[in-house]
Amino acid sequence: MLDAAALQVRARAATNAGRHVQAAALARRGLTRDPDAVQRARLLATLAYAESELGHLDLAETLCSEALELAGVDDTTRGTVHGQRAVVLLRRGHRDRALADFGAAIRSLTGDPASLGRQLLNRGNLHLEAGDARRALADFERAVTESDAGGLPGQGAKARHNAGYAAFLLGDHVRALTSMDAVAQELAGSATSRAIGLQDRAEVLAAAGLRGDAIADLRHAITLFRAGRARRAEAAAELALARTLVIADPRTALALARRASARFATMGAELSRLRADALVAAAARSARLRTVPDIAPLVSALRERGLHDDAGSLAIAECSWLLARGRLDAAAAVRLPRSSRRRPDAWAAYVTAERQAALGRRAAALATVRRALDESHAVRSGLGSLELQASSTDAATHLGRLGLALALRRGDPGLVLEWSERTRAASSRIVAVRPPADAQQADDLTELRTLQAFGRDTARQDDLRRRIRERAWQVAGSHAAQPVCRLEDLQRGLGSQAATLVALLADDTTLTALVVHPEGATLVPLVARPPVDDLLAGLPADLDVAATDLPAAIASRVRAGLADRLARLDAVLLAPLAPHLAGRRVVLTPSGPFARVPWPLLPTLAGRPVTVARSATAWLSTPAAAPAPTRALFVAGPGLARAEDELAACARHWTGPTTLVGVGATVGATARAAAHADVVHLAAHGRHEPQNPLFSHVQLADGPAYGYELDRMRPMPAVMVLSACEVGGHTASDDPLGLATALLHAGVRTVLASPAALSDDAAAAVMPELHGRLAAGEAAWDALATTLAAHGPAAPPLVCFGAGW
Repeated sequence: MLDAAALQVRARAATNAGRHVQAAALARRGLTRDPDAVQRARLLATLAYAESELGHLDLAETLCSEALELAGVDDTTRGTVHGQRAVVLLRRGHRDRALADFGAAIRSLTGDPASLGRQLLNRGNLHLEAGDARRALADFERAVTESDAGGLPGQGAKARHNAGYAAFLLGDHVRALTSMDAVAQELAGSATSRAIGLQDRAEVLAAAGLRGDAIADLRHAITLFRAGRARRAEAAAELALARTLVIADPRTALALARRASARFATMGAELSRLRADALVAAAARSARLRTVPDIAPLVSALRERGLHDDAGSLAIAECSWLLARGRLDAAAAVRLPRSSRRRPDAWAAYVTAERQAALGRRAAALATVRRALDESHAVRSGLGSLELQASSTDAATHLGRLGLALALRRGDPGLVLEWSERTRAASSRIVAVRPPADAQQADDLTELRTLQAFGRDTARQDDLRRRIRERAWQVAGSHAAQPVCRLEDLQRGLGSQAATLVALLADDTTLTALVVHPEGATLVPLVARPPVDDLLAGLPADLDVAATDLPAAIASRVRAGLADRLARLDAVLLAPLAPHLAGRRVVLTPSGPFARVPWPLLPTLAGRPVTVARSATAWLSTPAAAPAPTRALFVAGPGLARAEDELAACARHWTGPTTLVGVGATVGATARAAAHADVVHLAAHGRHEPQNPLFSHVQLADGPAYGYELDRMRPMPAVMVLSACEVGGHTASDDPLGLATALLHAGVRTVLASPAALSDDAAAAVMPELHGRLAAGEAAWDALATTLAAHGPAAPPLVCFGAGW
């Protein structure tokens, strides 16, 4: 028969594995085996832990107090029990009593690094609950040292993970993700620890704008908690999911928060129940329900318990709801939290500005939005991943739209330019850093390429894509960004290129064009948005069908239908701007809805040099053009019947070109040769991946060349011509992301590519003429415009991206 000591060891092992029902049973058996005072205290502490995890917090506190009343208990055991009671008190909402118990535990455990590390870890969590991330980080870092000294790598892993979370609260997303992912495998041995790690990581991802990834992590965490019967943790994860969904899907958030509240109430977890009730009230307001819970007692209770973030979030929701109902006096009386870099405060800034605008204080509203976006951009500039730089939180998106709407109401072109730039391609203003060599990511990309080339093991492909993305997230940024360009500077830059800038600005209902030319600037109201959306919806299919090999009669009808759609789109978007273009080149900065438009094929732009820039700031900051290109590289991917003929015809215009075809046209060979070229032409199958844009690719001899790889090539050519389908496409967002974006981010000045399918015959006919002009020294946008105009209705949908010259 096992004695009390052996049963305590087994009970502790069960709690560490998340088997709390089994742990409680083992500890109770141990208490019946006549343990001495020390062993009884340890069994009571283990039992208290298991019962608290099962939601029995009153019982857990009683068990700890019973252990502390025992005589003859050594300091180490007494410190452990103090620490366990502190955790229970914290869950019950008694923060000050919990802090006192943690202090007693840490003083008692100075000679026991393993136990001391555990209590520092727990006290750090208390500091997190109190919103004191700096004290939390200090405790977690000390916990790492003590845990390592005590030979507890698992505990050290938890401390490192939590240090990452504290760093996130202090604005360091890269350290957070790096720390969390570095210990994820060590935590995976325990389903509960793994789930906690996923939950924390989800908060970081949501704050970085990767809401879909955050939701997936939270749902996985909930599944793990449920399997381990960790009811309190499961309810906490459901509450975290509700918080993530409260703006985008408030009704689902409302249901989740109500369920979490009921569970916390059953467990006696009063503090957690209060937080859940606050989110119920916030979600009801976000859902714009007519009848919502009274917030006054909730806000008062939250502030009394020190839960100022929760109280602030509820106040934000209340003010927004009142504004939506036109109750300005009541909204004006709501006390909102101050703005800072943390996500709830970004919403505070948005609602504060919304309230200021509703009360007629538009200048103050713009100042509020400008300050909040500057804070958000400062965080983005610390991220090295292009995907993270281009992501945007709900709060930042709403802030940008509000700022642009206020600027448009003022009708000042200079102000509209500022807000047009603030709301589009914010990533293009961040000074890029070249990521360090990453052998693991290179190996993962090579394996993914092989598997995708042969269509093998799709589950492994998904895992590799996840790993590649996550490693990219761990690259630190430059913490440097260019300021938004000024109107007068842009006008000088346009004058140097004899160009006009057209910024197409879209909100939910209207379209407006900002036209800037060397002599002035003007705003041109366009049509309502819904009819334009209808025209855009059918455009990709028309373009793709027009690129297929069809019988002459059918092809003629298809081209006529496409021409009609383009003409109607032109009539509402560009024809009203024609008087302002004055025969100049055009720099376009279109909003997200226009991601698939082949701009050179629209009648107003036919024969006119036009380039699509990520932003006016990015276009203006492009360095002065290098000497005319002289070194050309041509690469043919597999499976294109006319690719080698196309390359041969193009190469004739250049002196000493390099050509890679057949088995020699590999990703590695292309990267090495591109380092010595001014112009690179890839003729290959291409694919835009809308869900994971940096996995958009062109197909080479050994498989796909992904955006992740092309973004790392050094040095980069001045011009890249992608004779491939779709790779000129990008996400339909205000910070577009795709293969062309990756190339521009990597340093290519100009990319020529198609946002839709590209006919082999059309490419073979057009590309040699294009290269004839490029080799003669023409700027890329001039060469493309002249070439496409020569082919009239048969011209392919090639678009110039980037500088254009």
